[in-house]
Order: sequence, then structure tokens, then C-alpha cells
Amino acid sequence: MNPRYKFGNIYNVIVLIIFSFILFWSAYNLSKNFLEDKAYDFLVKITAKTNPSKDIIVVAIDDQSINKIGRWPWKRTNYTDIFEYLENYGQAKIIAFDSIISSYGNKNDDEEFFKRLSKIDKVVSGIFFSKQKAFFINSDNINPEETEKVFKEKFSTQVNDKRNAGFITNSEYYNSSYTLNEVADSVSGLGSVLSNPDTDGVIRKAEPVFYYKNVYYPSLALAVFNKLYPHSQYKLSEKYFASDDYGKNPVDIPLYSDKSGSFSYIKWYKASDKSNVYPYKTISAYKIIDSYNNLKSGKHSIITKEDLKDKIVIIGVTATALKDVKSTPVAADYPGVYIQATIIDNFLNNEFIKMPSKAVKLLVISIITVLTVLIVLTLPALYSAILSIILALSYFSFCLFVAYPKNYALDAITPIIFIFCSMLIGYGYNYFIENRRKSEIKNLIAKYVSKDILDVILSDVDSAKLGGKHADISVLFADIRNFTTISDTIEPEEVSSILNEYFGEIIPIIFDYKGTVNKFIGDAILVIFGAPVENSEHPKMAVKCAVEMLEKSKELQEKWLKENKPLIDIGIGISSGIAFVGNIGSDERHEYSAIGNTVNTANRLESFNKLYKTNILISEQTYGRVKDIIETEEVDSVCIAQNSEPIKIYEVKSLIN
Repeated sequence: MNPRYKFGNIYNVIVLIIFSFILFWSAYNLSKNFLEDKAYDFLVKITAKTNPSKDIIVVAIDDQSINKIGRWPWKRTNYTDIFEYLENYGQAKIIAFDSIISSYGNKNDDEEFFKRLSKIDKVVSGIFFSKQKAFFINSDNINPEETEKVFKEKFSTQVNDKRNAGFITNSEYYNSSYTLNEVADSVSGLGSVLSNPDTDGVIRKAEPVFYYKNVYYPSLALAVFNKLYPHSQYKLSEKYFASDDYGKNPVDIPLYSDKSGSFSYIKWYKASDKSNVYPYKTISAYKIIDSYNNLKSGKHSIITKEDLKDKIVIIGVTATALKDVKSTPVAADYPGVYIQATIIDNFLNNEFIKMPSKAVKLLVISIITVLTVLIVLTLPALYSAILSIILALSYFSFCLFVAYPKNYALDAITPIIFIFCSMLIGYGYNYFIENRRKSEIKNLIAKYVSKDILDVILSDVDSAKLGGKHADISVLFADIRNFTTISDTIEPEEVSSILNEYFGEIIPIIFDYKGTVNKFIGDAILVIFGAPVENSEHPKMAVKCAVEMLEKSKELQEKWLKENKPLIDIGIGISSGIAFVGNIGSDERHEYSAIGNTVNTANRLESFNKLYKTNILISEQTYGRVKDIIETEEVDSVCIAQNSEPIKIYEVKSLIN
């Protein structure tokens, strides 16, 4: 192989590798930072199930309630009206309050509120944590040390944390809103209502527990779960959060840990009734308050016991003016109370979205990339493009119809982007490497074949199989008679002029009949028909070419006679059969050639022309395939090689018609 070609190939491969690395790295970061989350949101929303728990009800402090009860903030006794009605009359199972009471208000109202709250047993209230050390300043908390002690003893959760120290440190919170001591003394549970949005502001995940001052506190959802299953203990690792007791209602949450903590991905739901915007049955808070007032005055309540009995009720704000709305995969303005309801639903049904591990992601990308490259490198451009697009659509369909409905959130965009990047790399490889191959082949054989044959070879390099093969061919060997004697009698310049003119006239004839000039041997020429491009008519092409070459040599004789140049005559031998054809030589120097008995026979037939005073002799094998187009005369039976069987040879007189 030409060292220059080797260097060019290595250079192209290095450039392609560098380009591939930059392309894939850029594509990965583009997908990870801008596209994958959007695709996740779309797939989560479109595959969300319409089976939210019917045991969960939302009591909404909505626009109607604000209009009915009065401007915000409400008197806290309104909350106790709701709590008492839900617990005493409605017989709700648990009352989760998606809010924080961390400061005092009107003294008389507060006294009544605390007194009534102390008689309620089923309320789980909110708490808020922050990783900013000076985020909360609660001037109403007179004794923070005592408050922390109460919180730890009453509301902490037993967690066996198996995470490494780095993850534990990353998940630590440094400040808490707490709540008033009077509230802490009265409620049955506290849970964090903190929502952690991603960098784009969308809430996709939640923390089950919060690590604060070496103690673990539950989220609001886990606090509700703890009230239902009060003896639960939990174990925590980088990959899961699970209850130790896998009893009637175990919880086993897949977690994903990073530098900010350990999170579960929320499984979202759609309303079963399309007329409802939100998935959970919702009751306006004013209806609960009015029902309580009606009940106390002996009137019929608006909301009956049957609506609330044994339900988990979450109370929260949905009023537009209060702006407790978040961006989620299912809606850009989703009230926080429905987020809490959804997380509680996930806990109760042990249903969470599972994300693939980094190893699985890498495996998926690797398989898809390799498949695409193989498709591009082995199929024609149009077919490979179509098949690659089908592969991309098939993968996305798998995500849409199989993985996401099964709560398995594969990356939907990154593998597809890698498919198109692989197509670009594959086509780039074909362009750089294949063009190099074509350039080498063109340089190797351009001077030996016609432009038509060269175009066929370059259009499908592999089909030509220049590396070597056995093929059915015809070989034409032509020699100028007595040219050695002639060359001794004239000047070297005239010898060169005669040969150049002679070959200049017959080479175009060879090319016209699809012949390949194999080599020049002094004044002789070896021509192959039927290779490197296959042609079933190669015996006829060879014979027709020989007849025209002879006619052209006679024209040259007449021309040279007038120019007082030496007259020449040619002899041609043609043989057909199987021979080895292909590149022969070393890496540094090689040529396209033919080897075998067919070649030797053509050479011997040409030499017999002197003996039999003929111009064109063909073998018995050639004659059998061209006898319908030529007029011939059987000359003799001869042995081509020692101890070989004799074959008949024929003189070509002329072409028929």
C-alpha cells in the first residue's frame, strides 16, 4: 500500500474520531440539559393513568371559598371548623394540612384555635426545611431548644441510613420553619411540605425524608403513611427507601441520589372524568365550613358523612390570588395541594416512576449507536436512512407504549439523537474512507479500462472485488510481428513514435469493447474481457475487438507506407475460460492482473500465428461461444503445454454481417 495512502487513511480516521467525540459529547449535553426533561414531561403526561386513589379527597381553599368566607388570611378558627367537621362528623381517616402555622396572630383567635385544635386527633400539619442556614427567623419561637426537643421526640422517623457519608452530607438541611409549640403539642403528625423543583422550575421528584440536625423527619406523605402504619421503620440507601416490615402495605421507593439529596420521581395521574381538571375529588373549603355551621344550627349539611368517611383529606390552597401553584409535567400551573395528594397516593399504592441506572442508559445508547453505524455502513444510503428513521421511531414508540406505562422512564431523546449522530458519522466514514478507496482504485486502473467500466467500478467498489477472485473471462494477446528486428534498423525516437501511434489507435478500440488493458510487454499487449466488471458477452467482445484491431493496423500500414515508415503486421490470440483476476503484488507496488491457463493459452495462440500464417487465432472454448457471429476455419489441434490434451484452434476470417 502506498505510504501516502496509509497516512491519508490514518489522518481521516483520527479526524473522524475527534469529530465523533465532539459531536456525541455536544449531543449528549444538549439532550441532557435542554431536551430530555421536556420529553420526560410529555411522556409522563400522555401516559398518566386515570386511576387515582378514590380514598383521597382535596379540600380546596379556592376562589369561591375566598369570595364566600372573606379575604385572606382567614381567622384560624375557620381551620378548626374544617378540622372538627372532617374528624367528628365526616369521620375522615386522616386530615393532612398542606400549610405551616409558624407565627401568632390575633390573641383571642389563637387561644380559641389552640384550645379546639388540642381536641382533634387526626391532623397532620406541615413543616418547612431549608438548606440556607439563615432562611427562617421565627421571633415567636421563645424557646427554640425546647421546640427542637419536642420535634425530635414526637415527629422524627426511625431511618437506617445506609448511604455513604457524602450523600448524607449533601442531603442535610440547616434550617427549619418548625411550627408553634401549641400546634406541635396538638397535631398528631408533622411532615415537610417542601417541593424541590429542577433547574427549569418543574417539580418532578420529591424527598421521602429530610435529614436535619442528625435526625430524620418525614415528608407530609410519609407522615400520613406513618399514621396509617405507626410501627413502620425504614431503611435508606442511594437507590431506595423502603420499610423494614414488608407487611400488608409495604413501601419500596426507588431513589436517585445526587449532590442535592435522594429523591423519588413522582408518578402522576389524570382525572378519570374528563370534565374535572384535577385527578382527585375536590370540595371547596367554604362548603365544609357552611356544612359545619348548618349542622350546629340544626340544618342539613351540604357535604355528607358518606363523602368523607374513612377518606384521607388534604387541605390546601388553590385560589388564584394566593399563588400556591407549581410547574409540573402534567400542568404548568398545578396547585401544591394536588402535588401533596399525588405523593401520598404514590405511598399508599407503592407506585413510583423508576429511572434507569447509568449503566442501563449507557447500554441502550451503545446498542442503538452500534446498530445505526452497522446499518449505515452495510446498506445503501437511502435504505440505511429509512431503516435508521424506523429504528428511531421504534425506540420512541417503545418508550411511549411500553416503558412509561410500566413506570419505567427511559431517556427518550438521547438515544434518538445518537441515532442521527451515528448516521452522520457513518455517512462521514463512507465519504472519507470510501472516497479514499475509490481514489486508490481509480489511480490503479484508470489507464487500463474505459471510462464506462471505471464508472461502474467506482459506483460499487465492493462488487468489483479487486482483492482477487476466479472469474470467467476472455484474454486477448496481441503482438507486432518481427518488431524487434524492425527496431534495430531505425532510430529509437522513431520506434517510440510508431509504438505510441499504434497503441494510441488500438487502445480506444479495446475500451469500446469493454476490455481491460492488463499490461504492455514491449510491443505486445495483454487485454482482459469480463473483469473486473462481469460481462457475459466477453468472448464476442474479444473477437470483435480483435477484428477491428486488425483492420486498424491495416489502415496504419497504408498511412506509414506513404510516410516511408516500416510496415508492421500483428498477430492476435484469444482464449476464454476460468482464470484468477485481481490485485497482485506487494503493499508498496501492485497491479490488476490475470493468471491461469486461459492467459497462457492466449499467449501461445498468438505465437502460433507465425507458424500458420494467420492473424487471429481463437481457442476451442472461445469458438464454441462465438461461432454464430464469425466466419472461421479450423486450423489444427495443438497441445498448449507439455503433456496437455490437444485443443482445436480456429482462424477468424471475418465477422458475419
